Amino acid sequence: MFLKGFGTNHYSLQTYYPEIDSTTELPVVKSGDTVFQKIPDFRFVSQEGKTVTQATLNNNVYVANFFFASCQDVCKKMSAQMVRVNEAFRNNPQVKLVSYTVDPERDSVAVLKRYAEMYQADAAKWLFLTGSKKELYTLAQNGYKVAAMQAPGSVPDFIHSEKLILVDKGKHVRGIYDGTNSQDVDRLITEITVLLHSYQQNEK
Repeated sequence: MFLKGFGTNHYSLQTYYPEIDSTTELPVVKSGDTVFQKIPDFRFVSQEGKTVTQATLNNNVYVANFFFASCQDVCKKMSAQMVRVNEAFRNNPQVKLVSYTVDPERDSVAVLKRYAEMYQADAAKWLFLTGSKKELYTLAQNGYKVAAMQAPGSVPDFIHSEKLILVDKGKHVRGIYDGTNSQDVDRLITEITVLLHSYQQNEK
């Protein structure tokens, strides 16, 4: 856990992920400072048929993942762990969850709404998003730096990551976790708490 202590029971989450130059495979540096990984803007549609962008998530910490509704194995495990995160922060409006489909051709708004209802997801708290496959895959690969790609000849015919990604209020990636591992999700829940505490300390 990347936590730094300050006095008794006071911690701050120190993790940032540097942008990596695809040519040199070294961290990107501008004006002498390391550039940290930041999620770019996007525009997709939620399970309620509403447009969602990064602006929708302003002043929120959020946990993101990539899934598809007809997935019978990994996605169910991830969704069950996302439920745990949702329950842990149900009463905190600063924490959101965002699940992007990697199968938008089948995962319509209606399908996502049914899927959300299966997990008792409040649309104000947990967003399920669909849109252009190209834009979804580009966001996964270039924004979140996780796998989402076509895999012709396989069933299903795409590959996606099982990671959960913690994004802070500045849209920076602050943690990456195994969405099928309950212990790693315990770490995620702890680190969200630490991140929220750091915001509270800064506001004093």
